[in-house]
Amino acid sequence: MKLETKKCQNCNQQFTIEPDDFTFYKKIDVLSPKKCPLCRAQRRLAFRNERVFYKRPCDRCKKDTVSMYSPNKPYAVWCHDCWFSDDWDSRDYGRDYISGKPFFEQFHELWKVVPKVALIHVRSVNSEYLNISADNKNCYMIIESSNNEDCTHCYWIQVCKDCVDVSFAHQTELSYESDDCYNSYKLFYSKGCHDSIEGYFLLDCRGCSNCIGCVNLRNKQYYIFNKPFSKKEYEKFLKSARLDTYSGVEKLRKKFQEFAAAQPRKFAEIVNATNTTGNYIKNAKNCRSCFHTYDAEDCVHSVHVWRNAKDCFDCDTSGRGAELVYNSTNVGLNGSHCICCHLCWENSFLTYCLYCYNSQYCFGSAGLRKRQYCILNKEYDKESFEKLRMTIIEDMKKEGVYGEFFPPSLSTFGYNEACVQEQFRLSKEEALKQGFKWEDYPRGTFGKETLLWDKAPDSINDIGNIDVPNEIFVCTECNKNYRIISREFDFYKQLQIPLPRLCPDCRHGRRFKTRGPNRLWHRQCKCDYKVYRNAVKHNHHPESRCPNEFETSYAPERKEIVYCERCYQSEIV
Repeated sequence: MKLETKKCQNCNQQFTIEPDDFTFYKKIDVLSPKKCPLCRAQRRLAFRNERVFYKRPCDRCKKDTVSMYSPNKPYAVWCHDCWFSDDWDSRDYGRDYISGKPFFEQFHELWKVVPKVALIHVRSVNSEYLNISADNKNCYMIIESSNNEDCTHCYWIQVCKDCVDVSFAHQTELSYESDDCYNSYKLFYSKGCHDSIEGYFLLDCRGCSNCIGCVNLRNKQYYIFNKPFSKKEYEKFLKSARLDTYSGVEKLRKKFQEFAAAQPRKFAEIVNATNTTGNYIKNAKNCRSCFHTYDAEDCVHSVHVWRNAKDCFDCDTSGRGAELVYNSTNVGLNGSHCICCHLCWENSFLTYCLYCYNSQYCFGSAGLRKRQYCILNKEYDKESFEKLRMTIIEDMKKEGVYGEFFPPSLSTFGYNEACVQEQFRLSKEEALKQGFKWEDYPRGTFGKETLLWDKAPDSINDIGNIDVPNEIFVCTECNKNYRIISREFDFYKQLQIPLPRLCPDCRHGRRFKTRGPNRLWHRQCKCDYKVYRNAVKHNHHPESRCPNEFETSYAPERKEIVYCERCYQSEIV
C-alpha cells in the first residue's frame, strides 16, 4: 500500500495515512479514518472530565458526594461505593439491537439510563477526591495517577511520595511545583529533570544536586545559573534568595525565566528511542507522533502510552501491557484488542464500550463488571454474540462510521468541563457550532475569602497564629476561592515553601502550559553562530546555520532557541 492523503471531514485540512496504518486498520477490521489525527483526538478528549468537580447527592444512597457530574445533569450519578458495590447489575439495563436503526442512537438510549460513577478510582486507601486513579495511599486531589503515597494536587504521577503540585513524574519524592521529573528528590519549580537532588528552578538537568536556576546541566553540584560555586557560596546565595517568601520565589522565577529564554532547547525530550517522533518519550521503538510515552512500541498518534504498550493507535492513556488498542481513552491495565472504548480497565476484545471493568468480548455496552458476551448490556451465548456482533459491524460499515469514536452528542460533559480545553481551546460559540456541549452550571465559590493576601505574611515562617487550614483564600488569577488542607500546610512548613497564591487549577494550568501542545511542526535547527554569539561551531555546519531538520512541539512562531540533537549535545554543560 502507498501513502494516502485525505482531506479531514471535520477541519478540511490535509492529512496522510501511512502504509503501516492501513495494515493496522486491516488487522483490527475498521474503516480508515475520515478525520485528521487532531480532530480524532479532540473528539475523544471531549468525553474525559478529569478535574472539574461538583458537590451533589448520590442518586442511590442520597449522601453528599463529590462528582465530575454537575447536579443539573440528567443522569443517575452514584457515589463511588454505591457504583462499585456488588448489589446491582448493569445487565438489568440491557436491550435488543434493532437492525436498521443507527448504532450510536441505540447506544445513546442505553448510555442515558446506566448509572454514572461520581469519581473513578480503585484500590486506594485513605485518599479523597481521586479521579481516574488506582493503588494510591494517603493522597488528596490527584488525577490520572497510580501507586503513590502522601501526594496532593498532582497529575499523572507514578510511584511518587510526599509531592505537591507535581505532574508527569515517576519515582519522585518531596518535590513541589515541578513537571516531567524522574527518579528525583527535593526538586522545586523545576521541569524535565532526571536523577537529581535538591534543586530550585531547574530545566532539563540530569544527575545534578544542589543547583539553582540552571538549564541543560549534566552531573553538576553547587551550580547557580550554570556557573560553579563553592558549597559555602551556594548556601549563602540560597539563604539570601529567601525562598521561604512569596516575593523571593517570584523574584527568582522571573530571573530564571529570563535566563532560560537565552538557552538552547532540544527539539524534543526523546531518550533511548529509535524511529520515533513526538515529545516526552523514553525507551520507545517505532512510535510516531506520540507524547508522554515510555516503554512502548509501534504506537501512533497517541498520548500517555506507557509500560509495555504496543500497537496502540489514536489513544489517550493506554498502558501496563495494553496491546492492539484503537481510538480509545483510558484503556489499559493489561487491556488488549479494544476499539473505540473509554475508561475501560483490565478488559479484552471490547468494542464501543464505556466504563467497563474486568470484562471481555463485549460490544456497545456500559457499566459492566466481570461480564462477557454482552451487546447493549444484554448477555448472549458465544455463538449468538459473534453472529450479532458481525451484523452490527456490517451495519456500521454501511453507515461509514465503524472505527469512528462516539459522536460528541453522547458525551456526558460540556466542552468546558472536559480536558479537551487544554489542547483544543474553544469558546462556547465555537464549541456549540462544532457539535460539542457546553456546561453553564456554576462551579467553585467566589467572594468568600477570609484572609486577603495583603494581610497574609510573605514568609511561611511568619504565619504565627493564623489557622491556615481553616482559612479561605482567593486565587490571584481566576478569583476563585480555595483552601489549603492540613497535610498540604504541613508540607509547606516542612520544606519552607510560601503559601501558594494561585488555586490548584491555575497551578496545574501553569505547569501544563509549559509542556507545549501534543502536536508537531517541521522545523530547521536554529543553531547559527552568526546569529547566536554563544553558539558553538560544529563540524556539520562550520560556516552557516545548521541544516538539520526535525519534528518538534515548538511551533515556528515561538521564540525559544530550538536545536537538533547534535547541536544540543554540543552545547550542554
